[in-house]
Amino acid sequence: MTTSSVRPASRGFSLVEVMVTMTVFGLVMAGALPFFVSNIKYQFVGEQKLLINNDIRRITNELVENAREANSFTLYRSFYNHNNYTGAPVTRDVNGNGSVTWADRLLNGQAGDFLVLVYYRDPYFDSRFFDGTPGNSPTLTNGQVTRLVGYYIAPNRRIPGEYALYSFDTDLSRGPTDTTWTTPWGATFPATLSSTIPQPSGTTTVEALLPAATSAWAQNNAHRIVINDLNGLAMTPVTVNGTATTTGFSFFNFQNRSVIVRTKILHGNQAKRVTNTYNFTITPRG
Repeated sequence: MTTSSVRPASRGFSLVEVMVTMTVFGLVMAGALPFFVSNIKYQFVGEQKLLINNDIRRITNELVENAREANSFTLYRSFYNHNNYTGAPVTRDVNGNGSVTWADRLLNGQAGDFLVLVYYRDPYFDSRFFDGTPGNSPTLTNGQVTRLVGYYIAPNRRIPGEYALYSFDTDLSRGPTDTTWTTPWGATFPATLSSTIPQPSGTTTVEALLPAATSAWAQNNAHRIVINDLNGLAMTPVTVNGTATTTGFSFFNFQNRSVIVRTKILHGNQAKRVTNTYNFTITPRG
């Protein structure tokens, strides 16, 4: 018995078959590609909306907690001199006299990008009022500022072209047993306030307790970024290069009692931006 070493010939695909197969495959991919692209975009937008919702929940909880404990607030046009997201020049020194004083505070109906929550030590509470000893009532003294919490809009120190919401808190400089403490910018707490001019010895103003109105302090690493990118929606008339126009700010003074936060929060990238508006009212307890 003999065996053959010749293998049977195996037939490959012909050129026509390959071309037909590739054509069918191309048609299938052409039909499926828009679905995949649309699905990726949908997932991207959904993810960015979730990030925006997370920003909204976080800033709302933070503002509620801080405003509930605050006694009052002051509002300024900006933390320092710069152009905001619309290109309009903004400054803390609104009246342009070269120094920041109480006259630069924004009043009812005005809007700005620098909000300061002010916390006072209650001058009317003293344990001696309740110790049961007749005639042991203390002499009432002026109230003292024990804490400042600031929120302001400035260029994002990490992402060029974006404007972030920053925050600082003077309590971060306070040790657990400190009775007095000093912030990195040199403000000492507690501090006794006075609006009398000339300033009485041993007193100060809220403006003197704030960080310097410079870009270095505005983008200081010690100041926390709360939201990476947002634009103010409280439209306010301004003058740019001699031309009257309007620009948006994030904080609106309502009746000198409440602050309305009006912003547009942004997420995404240069190819696709996802936005959502945020409106919230905070009222210090007074």
